[in-house]
Amino acid sequence: MDLEDNYEDIIRKAERGLNKKIDSSDIDEVARELNLNVRALKKIKDGKYKPKAFDYGKNYDGLKVVNIRNEFYGRHVNAYVVFDEDKNCAIVDTAQSPERIIKEIKERKLNPRFILLTHGDGDHVYGKEKIVKEFGIGIYSGDDLKNNQELKLDDRKIKAVKTPGHSKDSVTYSIGMFLFVGDLIFAGSLEVVIILIVNYWNQLIKS
Repeated sequence: MDLEDNYEDIIRKAERGLNKKIDSSDIDEVARELNLNVRALKKIKDGKYKPKAFDYGKNYDGLKVVNIRNEFYGRHVNAYVVFDEDKNCAIVDTAQSPERIIKEIKERKLNPRFILLTHGDGDHVYGKEKIVKEFGIGIYSGDDLKNNQELKLDDRKIKAVKTPGHSKDSVTYSIGMFLFVGDLIFAGSLEVVIILIVNYWNQLIKS
């Protein structure tokens, strides 16, 4: 898996999130001041962090996930098609790839129910109208949803939690064992801030 951020990105995001500026070049002090995992931060800075590849071929508690990745300004953007054993599916973001999403759904003979947008950045929403027109489905986004709102994919609950950070309209979707966060956190940031994210999520779902 390619990383979508690096050491400097993570520091900048943490500083912005905490509204503080760290002038030190000592990584232990930086991690302490920004509440980051110093061991993980050192691995990322040294280029030694490589996330484990996700197995998209597996069934996870009755769900399968298809990843549709598109190159974007030298990096990449992701869309996901999540479907259950009855082939009901939700589309998470578009990755500027509506034609590929439509093709994937048709080839797998899935029943699309709706599009879930994690946030409104163009690389995550472009082409949504083509998908809507093709399948006659609706769209949910941060503008349409209340915090902790529940949706249903057949008999499976999807929880939508507003998680502003990367953007004001960011939404995290809980589907089965998965959390779809959009650009809220990237691969490198994940190991550094995972404890904070888990604690924050637990507080949100209890509210």
